[in-house]
Amino acid sequence: MQVIILDMGSGNTCRNDRRIVERMIREIAQFYTDKVVVLKWQLFKDAPPNIPLDHECFRYAYDLAWKLGYTTTSSVFDLDSMRFLMQFDVPFVKIACRPDLYELAQYSTKPVYVSTAQSGLNLPGEVHLACVRKYPARLADYEKAFTPQDLLRVSDHTVGWDLYYKYRPEIIEKHYVHERVPDNPDAGLFAVTPDQLAEVLGA
Repeated sequence: MQVIILDMGSGNTCRNDRRIVERMIREIAQFYTDKVVVLKWQLFKDAPPNIPLDHECFRYAYDLAWKLGYTTTSSVFDLDSMRFLMQFDVPFVKIACRPDLYELAQYSTKPVYVSTAQSGLNLPGEVHLACVRKYPARLADYEKAFTPQDLLRVSDHTVGWDLYYKYRPEIIEKHYVHERVPDNPDAGLFAVTPDQLAEVLGA
């Protein structure tokens, strides 16, 4: 069964406003799909100009998603965020495509998903996702860096769903926003909106 990981972002997207968090989650919940959908946020203490996600906002998102039948997790960017996330029953922990963060995997008591810019590396974690660190990236960038087999598990920064339709990955991570606003760095064309999400979840 296909797994779609929706990167819900940090405080950049929800503004640490529970009303926006609820809107984002309920927009996803309107789709009836046979795919496994995991909601993944981003937890960090300090990464200017990005806005950290408030811990109480994460708790609210976690609880609401659980009530609606979804599992929730997060990427972590520091040890304090990892320790906070370990308080929750998450399906996995995500480590971004940054080698300086890979050592965080040793502190997880849950499975670890790691994004990598190169295949064949001896990386920590149970699942490795092919990743091109460009926003947006092109399909050709992924095909140049990875084999078709690598692209069955991918963190997709391309525009739209071309990579998805071509390779039908078993695990795909995709940024999600409820709307595009110019002051949100997570809301570029690499992120999908509810209308674009309907192409895949509604299919």
